[in-house]
Amino acid sequence: MKKLTIILFLLGFANFSTFSQAQKQKEKLKRADCFFGVHFDLHASEDITNAGKTLTPEMVDTFLTKVKPDFIQIDCKGHPGISSYPTKVGFHVKGFEKDPLKLFREVTEKNKVALFMHFSGVWDGKVVKEHPDWSTVKANGERSTEKTSFFSPYLDTYMIPQLKELSDYGVDGAWIDGECWAVEPDYGEASLARFTKETGITEIPRKSTDKYYPEFMEYTRKLFREHLQKYITAIHQYNPKFQITSNWAYSSLMPEKVTVDVDYLSGDVTPQNGVYRSAFEARCLAPQGKPWDLMAWGFSWNGGKMPMSIKSSVQLEQEAAEIMAMGGGVQFYYQQNRDLSLKPWLATSLSEIGKFCRERQQFCHKAKAIPQIALLYPTASYQKHATRPFSNSTNTLQGAMNLILDGQYPVEILMEHHLKGKMDQYPLIVIPECIDLETSFIEELRNYVNKGGHLLIIGTESAKLFQKELGIKTLDNIDEGTAFIASNQRIGGLRSTLLNVGLNSQAKVTSNFYNSSDLIDKSTKISSSVNQFGKGSIAAIYFNAGSSYLDYKSPVLRDFISNRINELFPNPLINVSGSHLVHVAINQQNSKIYINLINVAGEHTNQSAIGYDEIPSLKDLSVNIKTPKKPSKIVIQPEGRELKIDFQNGTSKVTVPNLAIHSILEIVQ
Repeated sequence: MKKLTIILFLLGFANFSTFSQAQKQKEKLKRADCFFGVHFDLHASEDITNAGKTLTPEMVDTFLTKVKPDFIQIDCKGHPGISSYPTKVGFHVKGFEKDPLKLFREVTEKNKVALFMHFSGVWDGKVVKEHPDWSTVKANGERSTEKTSFFSPYLDTYMIPQLKELSDYGVDGAWIDGECWAVEPDYGEASLARFTKETGITEIPRKSTDKYYPEFMEYTRKLFREHLQKYITAIHQYNPKFQITSNWAYSSLMPEKVTVDVDYLSGDVTPQNGVYRSAFEARCLAPQGKPWDLMAWGFSWNGGKMPMSIKSSVQLEQEAAEIMAMGGGVQFYYQQNRDLSLKPWLATSLSEIGKFCRERQQFCHKAKAIPQIALLYPTASYQKHATRPFSNSTNTLQGAMNLILDGQYPVEILMEHHLKGKMDQYPLIVIPECIDLETSFIEELRNYVNKGGHLLIIGTESAKLFQKELGIKTLDNIDEGTAFIASNQRIGGLRSTLLNVGLNSQAKVTSNFYNSSDLIDKSTKISSSVNQFGKGSIAAIYFNAGSSYLDYKSPVLRDFISNRINELFPNPLINVSGSHLVHVAINQQNSKIYINLINVAGEHTNQSAIGYDEIPSLKDLSVNIKTPKKPSKIVIQPEGRELKIDFQNGTSKVTVPNLAIHSILEIVQ
């Protein structure tokens, strides 16, 4: 026994020595290689008189040692425009007991942890209070009390000099908040003069129903792109190693090709129903060709009367799983105390969450999706009909994604510039509810189907864009109301406008509406159809299924959409059965295939639930995977347990005995 004790001691010492050596050799990661981080902000107010009072090096060191993040982001300047460090450029809190930024930089540098700053850009309440003429002018002539004008000296006088000051502190970069999503149309004299000069339009639109409003929104987007380009270029010229991004740039809120050299993409997912929101936002960022991460709020809050309440570890792990499954990095957001100190108890919770994420890092980080189903993000249509320059009016798209994911299908969200020239990589393309598409894009879709592709159109307006291809002879709109559909011998209701269509003889009706909640009361009105077009096929759903599902989630509607998908795409790479509470993502990395299975049970869709701390495990899931030959093994990760394979006719079948939150099937050829 004594001998065994000595051996264990020596092994432990060796492991400790190895760990210590690894710590000494650890290098600070660039943001492009970071996987796990923590975000702190405060949105400091001017009345703080004791900044840094209880913040100590030991506090930060203990946090970093226990949590082991790749980076942290800390408060610098929030939307009120008040800096929480002693800036010589802008406006800061009233009093300091120490320089919090200097302390954080010293301790993070010692631990080789990257330090990024939370810095509010377009939104700066203090600057516009001190310089009212620097603010945007609203459509009614009032000046904003929050947003700076692109025609003001703000960028040159405050923002760029302050970012340079942060660079001089030795910080690694900045996460610029209050940017695209905060931009408002500017009706100031200089703005309107430039709009007229560039467009020739003298009739200024002031509301979304006015003529030329889309042109004014696109003009405002152009101003933001110039703003972004200017400060990114200035900072990169000043310090090429300074890594910087603009929160939500080139995301669901700014759905366009990356044209400004941001170092990475990032965004903070809305705190409520973070599971589905993370799944959506991850799919919007993943194809953009830049390193990216998403931030999960560590607490629930809906902006109303809901009290802020800390989320449980399992709740945040579930949100993180949706992000990691698409190849992204993760970060978690908590607020600093008013004196810039950290809450010591957070280290325990975050070390647990960090362990969960780290166990999956090698199987997920930077992995790329294997093409299966492409869901179009119709940028041109959404921007043309947007009421804000960069808005979050994507409910119809999110609803379509939820329907596909809830049917256990892997899906990517791709914008027009992602799909152009690459459509043939996808067995199925889904067009969500939208009003119009560019003529050239429609023509490319027609060619895709003609050559053997499969296209599913969702929604009343979308279907009108493909009348000829669908074989529609007649059509008319039916106003929004309750309609009934059936699937798998179950009937359910929904609310939507309907498109009443008449089809030619070649088109095939695949389902009808019902007049009531009775399976024998079938209507003559067509709810979906399919038509052969060249070597491929095109199908349509003649109601707004995505927005209907987002408003009123229904298993009947979920199965209805799954049946339509199965008619067009009967042989997907993977089929999961045993529960509908599973989301699937299929990736490739290092010549291996990884199948992500995410348990989406829990109360995250309940908007009144502040939190939940239990997710029921899913048992005995059956997973069928198309493989040309029997894999040498299929291992469930991160557990590292090999599963028994039943291989028949090009299909490898395994049983997943237990899905707690997130497991990955590693296919070893």
